[in-house]
Amino acid sequence: MSQNPVIVIPGITGTSLADYYPISVEEVWTAVLRKEYERITLHPDDLRYEAREPARVLATNPFPLAYGDLVEALRYDLTKTPEKPTPVFAFGYDWRKDNFQTAEQLGLFIDEVLARTNLLPHYKKDSANQVDLVAHSMGGLVLTIYLHQCQTQKIPTKVGKVVTVATPFRGSIDAIRKVTTGMGELTGPLPRDRERETARMMPSLYQLLPNFENAVTGKNDESIDLFEADNWQQSILDTMGSFIRRIGADIEAKDLLKNFLTNAKELAQTANGLDLNNSELISGGRSGWLAIVGLGAKTSLNAKIEFKKNQPVFVLPDPNDQGANSEDTGDGIVPFLGACPGFLPREQLVGVTPDDLSIWEIQDKTMLATAGFHATLPNVNLVQRLIIRHLSNTFRGETWGRPVPGVTETDWPNWLQKKNTP
Repeated sequence: MSQNPVIVIPGITGTSLADYYPISVEEVWTAVLRKEYERITLHPDDLRYEAREPARVLATNPFPLAYGDLVEALRYDLTKTPEKPTPVFAFGYDWRKDNFQTAEQLGLFIDEVLARTNLLPHYKKDSANQVDLVAHSMGGLVLTIYLHQCQTQKIPTKVGKVVTVATPFRGSIDAIRKVTTGMGELTGPLPRDRERETARMMPSLYQLLPNFENAVTGKNDESIDLFEADNWQQSILDTMGSFIRRIGADIEAKDLLKNFLTNAKELAQTANGLDLNNSELISGGRSGWLAIVGLGAKTSLNAKIEFKKNQPVFVLPDPNDQGANSEDTGDGIVPFLGACPGFLPREQLVGVTPDDLSIWEIQDKTMLATAGFHATLPNVNLVQRLIIRHLSNTFRGETWGRPVPGVTETDWPNWLQKKNTP
């Protein structure tokens, strides 16, 4: 039996964007050198397209620096003989857009991958009818939505095994930070207005808002519902309104924010509404899903809302590597509580920490220092070994994980060794 073809789904901002309107295609978002915020900002009247027209900005490929090593490792280790390669495809998608739309595109891409795979001579005898999915960060939400859509519509998924790495199933405090301050990472401590406009016009960013218990609290530690527009600070609406007026759009800022939050709430409900006991979703049900969670990195664990002159204002504390409780940890972007899916028990989650980088992973440690643990996870040798071992029945590399907070007895496959978290 041939190995299933594999699709790697990157996280938010992890795919290059290019403008195809010019005769010579122009890159407008790359890993480091080029980030043209004005050209990628979406139009509030029609979020399928850009505010600055004429343009035709489309996704190209995931960043090689972030995902190239993972793709190559999968291609090498899942291939039994060179003349019979296991296809591994990278799913580049427009991470600015609504993740529900991206999930539909993933479904079409799965069909394409299976059709292309079955053109390979060594797949003709045993035709490929399933793909395995490996997703990082927001990519895990995309595949979860796809599976949920198949579940509700009672459509076969054509999915074998699934791996999610550092997926914010219940959101991230960092999403609030990006909406309030901007998307920039390399422009210094003071974000520019263009970055704020870009962030505040991105449906996908609102779909990463935290929705775990007490993620955002008020003056008396009461839980605040971020999906209510009245709980958002006026400065965000002011920026949205100013941008809308400048480009001559018709929608009101408050209505646009309400639309974003309505879709974000729907995603939060969808992301935790799977029934993995349904064998038609993925092979093996719950055992077919490997969820890798990053722990032990300084992470923003919660946020507060203070009221000044009866207006809400976000207060975002500095990241912590460990809070008062064992659950107060994360991967640098996603808090542990934000990484816990509602459809998997904690006993099945596999923890990985920065201490799991071997002394030989010089390049990954350099990336860890610059990009952070969350972004580095797909490149970590242990993470790659975990993924390959889960997808393959023949791989014998050393693999271990760490129990996540609150777990003493894990429910892991017998090939996975347990290493206690320090």
